[in-house]
Amino acid sequence: MENVEQKLQLVQQVRSRYQENRYDLSNRERILYGRTSEDSDAAEQAYLNRKFCYYEKPYVSSDAYGDRGPGEGEFVSFFKLRMWIALFLVTAVIVMDRNGTEIAGITTEKIFQVISADYEEVIETWTATISQP
Repeated sequence: MENVEQKLQLVQQVRSRYQENRYDLSNRERILYGRTSEDSDAAEQAYLNRKFCYYEKPYVSSDAYGDRGPGEGEFVSFFKLRMWIALFLVTAVIVMDRNGTEIAGITTEKIFQVISADYEEVIETWTATISQP
């Protein structure tokens, strides 16, 4: 009988740890991606649907290769787009610096000054102004 109680306690501990981990993960996703709890639930359901090959709606494809866009409630990531834009901008700055050119009156020296500027005092002043009633 004691063995059964120990197993029951162990199962309860595992379940509570699992719930804590899910809660922590949903909070981190909310902070990182700006998701609401409904978005997290929908994203988790979409993940489970892909994992177990279960789809709520019948598969309907509008293109020849069978790729489908994100469904309702699925999370769309623009990371690749942002990465390509960042690489393009870095490449543009490097080319501008090597050739000594300027675009719309902006030189690489101005870009480097803006990047290396210390904005700590400006941010502290701004937060102090905002936090006052």
